[in-house]
Amino acid sequence: MRTIKFTLIAMLFSITLTAQVKQGLEVETQSGYEYNYFKSPTEVHQNGVIYTEKDLVESSIYQDIMLDYDYRKKWGENRIRFSIAPSSRVFYQNLDDSYWSLLARAKYDYSFTKTTKLLAQMSFKRMNRQGLDGAQDLLINPLGYTNYGVKSGLEFELAENNETTVMAFYNFKNFDEYGVRDLQFNEFGIQFRTQQEFKVNDLKHKYGLVGYIKKRTYDTFNASETTSDGERNWGYIKMNAFYKYPVSKTLEVKPSFVYYVRSDKNDYSGFKQFGPAIALKFDNKKTKIRSGLSYLTRNYASIAAKDNNGPTGEKIQYNYLDITFDAEHQIEENLSITATVYSRVRNTNYTDLDARSFRGYRNQYIGIGVKWEF
Repeated sequence: MRTIKFTLIAMLFSITLTAQVKQGLEVETQSGYEYNYFKSPTEVHQNGVIYTEKDLVESSIYQDIMLDYDYRKKWGENRIRFSIAPSSRVFYQNLDDSYWSLLARAKYDYSFTKTTKLLAQMSFKRMNRQGLDGAQDLLINPLGYTNYGVKSGLEFELAENNETTVMAFYNFKNFDEYGVRDLQFNEFGIQFRTQQEFKVNDLKHKYGLVGYIKKRTYDTFNASETTSDGERNWGYIKMNAFYKYPVSKTLEVKPSFVYYVRSDKNDYSGFKQFGPAIALKFDNKKTKIRSGLSYLTRNYASIAAKDNNGPTGEKIQYNYLDITFDAEHQIEENLSITATVYSRVRNTNYTDLDARSFRGYRNQYIGIGVKWEF
């Protein structure tokens, strides 16, 4: 017995000595301004009264505070990673609309060979936010929610210079109660990513496909009851083909095209969404830039578009124009200045002023700040 105890202690001591541990902490704060953070239309007709942008749109100067702690440990062929990232956005002009979130992840991987790994992950996210998402169409979506997720799979090579990942996943998302209404869903599926690499003039070109196939089942019910009085059964398929073109060792351009389908078991709320995007990535010793531009079209299969006179004879269509920009520039060894720009504009042929759902909106924000790395 003493021999067994001594052997176990020796093994643990050996792992401790050989393990590689890395830790990191980033603290960032940004000041900025966000327009229409509830994604409201700019005009609505209700109870004989026309409400305009002044009454509907909420905007404010904000302060973001973000922390990101990472812990990594590797011993032998094993590696664990843990991260926790709390953040908050404080609206100075509308303090009651301020919110915070917390994202925590635990990851494990084991290398069978140089090209094959076992992957596993657990995640938890809490979004503590009041109000409703003005972008909602069929379901009333409160902005506050709690999400639990797990996933597991393999990373391997399909061919030389290829990297492929296939993982099964499950998510449970419980939205905060709104009045006497409540909403939650279970989600499960398969996600994948495959990327092929080749060199031209010592620059790495990459192309590939990323996507998922999943099923999502919603339950809607009165919060004061236990009996469900509404269900949704939706299936999703998403494919994104991309090409990473290295302009130089510090600049990469990534064009892509996305195809996204939602099927509805009841043949009502399904849609198809598709469109091109282009992303830019710049990295040198001092500066990092990430930016993107996409234009997406969503066509609903069955839901009729309406104007102020009723159905128009068309099905609902959305057009999304999204712009993102994130940059940081190092001014000292562990200190950087940062900047963020975000814009989403949704146009639609659903223009009925009596409705809030399915309407077009514009949501944009811009911020500048500093980040410390420890």
